[in-house]
Parts: sequence; structure tokens; C-alpha cells
Amino acid sequence: MKAWSLSWNTAQLSFQSFELIQFRRTGKGCLSYMIISGQEAMVVDASLHVEVYRDFIENRNITLKYVVDTHVHADHLSRAKELAESFGLKPSIPKNDKLAYPFHTISDNTIFEVGEVQVKAIHTPGHTLESTSYLVDDKALLTGDTLFTNGVGRPDLKANEEEARQKESLLYHSLKKLMELNSNVVVLPGHTSQPIDFDGKPIKSSIGKVLQNVSLLHQDEDVFIQTLLSRIPATPANYLTIVEKNPVGDFTGINPIDLEAGANRCAVS
Repeated sequence: MKAWSLSWNTAQLSFQSFELIQFRRTGKGCLSYMIISGQEAMVVDASLHVEVYRDFIENRNITLKYVVDTHVHADHLSRAKELAESFGLKPSIPKNDKLAYPFHTISDNTIFEVGEVQVKAIHTPGHTLESTSYLVDDKALLTGDTLFTNGVGRPDLKANEEEARQKESLLYHSLKKLMELNSNVVVLPGHTSQPIDFDGKPIKSSIGKVLQNVSLLHQDEDVFIQTLLSRIPATPANYLTIVEKNPVGDFTGINPIDLEAGANRCAVS
């Protein structure tokens, strides 16, 4: 059953100037993305084995231009460093002091040019201090662990109660910022809490639908913080090992099946 967490499938979204491939880890619920425009690509939150993305890129005969993460992950191994280096690139990661390997720093309003489209970084701290969302051509928003289709992010797994309160305040204001985007912007989260069907249907919502369906987004700040504190899910197994390994980016001798087994617990609804 542990191997189920590494099984995967894809879903595709097509827009006028770009397409998005959603790579879904069926049992674990991790979602990663490939943005393709023209003959260029950008991968966001790579969590599958590097060969998955490499094979897709080579079969499509496209050029991988950027490999980015939304934040430094604590619930699964990040393949950003390995994937980027396999193409002769450095990964691009939101500004932080956690990583021990070289990376391009992403700041608020950093712009990536991918084919015919721009991908804009929006700093959305809360889940972690460096958490960042990516707005693609003003049409699709990759939210990482900040916003989900039916809930919001939890504070960083390493936070004590006081740190959690501070991060929930940051998250509150980050979510307010995202809710100011056009209501038709497609929301594409970094995880889902439900097992994923092999149906080709993307896990997605829109800013307007999320505003309708997630009551937390309508609470004032104090109530929002108290509600999140009362609903924080249990800490995932093995997260201490993951937060030790991801900053180094070297997974030699690690069995990801054992380390990443179990459901995702990043969302609060």
C-alpha cells in the first residue's frame, strides 16, 4: 500500500497562450505543474521522480527553462534541485535562509518569461514565511499550500503556538490579497486531501468559487486565527526527516515510499 503514494497521473488545462499539465500523486495528493508556452516550459513543485518530468519534456520536444518551488516543503521531498541540475539549471526558490545549495532567489513580483506568457510571483507568507503563489498570464494561480479548493493552508509544521498565530495572521492577509484577483482566475493548489481518480479531470477551482465555498475567507482576522488554531490537523509522520533533507537536496539512501507514506495534512477547512 505504501507504493500507492508514488503512483501518478496527469490532467491538462488549455488556455489561449499556454497549457498547464497537472501531475498528480494519486495516493499522497501532491500536485505539481508544468507550464508550457511556445516551446518553453516551467515546472512548479516537482514531487515525482525526475524521470517523469524529463520524459514528458523530451516527448514534447520542449525546453525546460525554469524549475521553481512555492516554498520549502515539509511534507514531501522536493525534486526541484535534482530536476533543475539534470537540465543544467539552478532551481528558483522563494527567498529563504533554509537551503544549503545554490538557487535563484524569487521575490515578490519576480517575473518569469515562459514562451508567450509571463508568470508573476506573489509573496503569500503564512504556511511558511517564504510561501509564494504564481500567477500565469493573469489566468491561472498556482497557490502551493496557501490556498486549496476547499480550504486554506495550515501554519508551518514546525511552528509552536505563538509562531502559528503570527503565521496565521500573515496567511490571513495573503489570502485577502489573492481574493482581490479576478474572480475567474483558475485556482490550482499544491495538494488535495482526497485520493485522485485516473479521470483526467484537473483538481481546480476559481477565485470566485473559493470565495463562495470557503467560509474561513469571510471571517475577521481574530476569528480566522482562532478557527485555524482549533482545526490544525495532526502533524504528518516523518516530517522532521523531510525538513532535514529538503534543505540539503541530497536524498541518497532514502526510500521515498517509506518517508512520504500517508495522507496529506496541509489544509484547514
